[in-house]
Amino acid sequence: MLKLPQWLPSRQDLPGLALATVLGCVALAIAHAIPPSPIVSDILIAMILGALVLNTPLRRLMGVALPDDEREPDRVAAGLRYSGKWVLRAGIILMGLKVQAGFFGRTEVLLIVGVLACALPSAFFIAHSLAVAAGVRRPMGDLLAGGTMICGASAVNAVAPVSGARREEQGLAIGVVFLFSVFALLTFRPVSIAVGLSPSMAGLWSGLAVNDLASAIAVGNQMGGAGGVMATAAKSARILMLAPMLIALSLMRREGAAAGMRKSIVESLPRFILGYIALAVLRTAGDRLFGSHPAWLATIAVDKLLVDLTMAVVAASIGLHLALGRLLAAGGRAIVVGGGTSLWMASLTLGMIVAVSRNAQAAAALVGGVALLISYSTYRVSTRKETVLKQLRQRFETGSPLSLAEATLLLDGAERRGPLDDALLRRILTQLHPSIGELIPVRESALQHGEGCRWVTYWEGQSGWALVAVCREAGASTPIHAHPHRLLGKAVEGLLEEVRFAEIPGVGGELSVISRDVLAHNAIVETDGLKTLHLVRAVGPSPAIDLQLRGPEDGKPGRRLRTRDALDVSALSVGMRLFAVEEIDDRPGHGGEGAKVGRMT
Repeated sequence: MLKLPQWLPSRQDLPGLALATVLGCVALAIAHAIPPSPIVSDILIAMILGALVLNTPLRRLMGVALPDDEREPDRVAAGLRYSGKWVLRAGIILMGLKVQAGFFGRTEVLLIVGVLACALPSAFFIAHSLAVAAGVRRPMGDLLAGGTMICGASAVNAVAPVSGARREEQGLAIGVVFLFSVFALLTFRPVSIAVGLSPSMAGLWSGLAVNDLASAIAVGNQMGGAGGVMATAAKSARILMLAPMLIALSLMRREGAAAGMRKSIVESLPRFILGYIALAVLRTAGDRLFGSHPAWLATIAVDKLLVDLTMAVVAASIGLHLALGRLLAAGGRAIVVGGGTSLWMASLTLGMIVAVSRNAQAAAALVGGVALLISYSTYRVSTRKETVLKQLRQRFETGSPLSLAEATLLLDGAERRGPLDDALLRRILTQLHPSIGELIPVRESALQHGEGCRWVTYWEGQSGWALVAVCREAGASTPIHAHPHRLLGKAVEGLLEEVRFAEIPGVGGELSVISRDVLAHNAIVETDGLKTLHLVRAVGPSPAIDLQLRGPEDGKPGRRLRTRDALDVSALSVGMRLFAVEEIDDRPGHGGEGAKVGRMT
């Protein structure tokens, strides 16, 4: 059977993708039907529509269930994952064609570059310092920092696949940066008047400090004169910084990769960033070569429509993850982080612009340099490994979900304190729910570990325990086998079925089927080394992924049993007996060599 590329939707993706697309189109229609407003955007409407479906009786009509940490086996789960990954990446690439370089003159460029050189990294440092203080996950800090530094909801969506955020965190971050845009619409003009800024300088401040594009231009227009034009110029410069920020963030977050999968700088860059850069360059060249030619203007208009549509679809899929109970529990801390970062960004940019407007360029540079030094020092102190690990342990004790990166930190810390006990391992596995993008390595792994099966080692400790993710193609089945190590596992995507066997005493080679179960998501399954004979297969139309904590090796090869006749797994039933011949299991990772064969070099 021909296997479709991952970026093409499969049949199981269609229900969720169709639902998100319909909600996105409705949001666009509503946004075009109501009077234009910088406060109400199509992205916000789409996210609200998705949340409305999820949190009202409409979800039963649509066949949607309230999500837990996994959201399986919801019929829309696969399509919402597709929207959050491939539709989002397509939208980010298309955003590159919206970047305009024609707004900038030399004076404006020097001022904007100087202010942003201090304000953007400083805002990032402050966001993460506040995130640690408020007990907010680092990926959420990345989202709030990106949304504040660059361009609101668009930046939040672009940062999510790089930072390993959760979809509910995406929605919450979009809401928080939206709140500050409303705050800016109410306060920026009175403040600019109070400090004596000209409309031109006040417009620059608006473009450099307000989160999303529409609100930044609206605030600039409030300033009168050239305020709107200058706000557009400054905001365009911030949007240009999206690609460098994503590149820097992807390099910073490489430590979350699977063990042995550290990449070169080029390999670490998400491919969609390269597409975004290519279209941004194309826009600059096209504006110079074609100017106002109707075909070029039509191309830009079509691109804008496609960006609006893809972002609305993504926002609707995010809304379909926003259970109100979880939002209310986490919203206060996110507002503290996002609000504090936004106020820092606004205050710093205002201070530098006021100094420049009074011909005190040296004072502006001093303000920016001091702010950068203070924010970086605070960031280094608050994000020390010991501090981060302590905060992580506190969240772990409250039962909060763990990403793969966080689970490896906890396992490392626990191993340093002593032997890993079963209760801790079971609890870590129970709370382990991979974030956006963390399972990409196992989906794309070239390491085959059996027919239709590949797996990647995310962590390997000194004690012999290892954290592994296994991806099985639809219909793929293992042979009857027993591991040369203990195993704790759970399914996180798709459907897995396990069949267990017992050896009949006194009858060589005869087995009895003792259980056959479809594994419930988040239910921990355990095997006891060479004593547990079983087989596992992926059932249903889509691939299945399970997470495993593999115990220390027994020092012997695994066992593999081959039946005399071709084994029809679907025909097995409890109590059935069959004959099998035992062999040494020579599949990679089952011969006693351990989890190191799952490390990609």
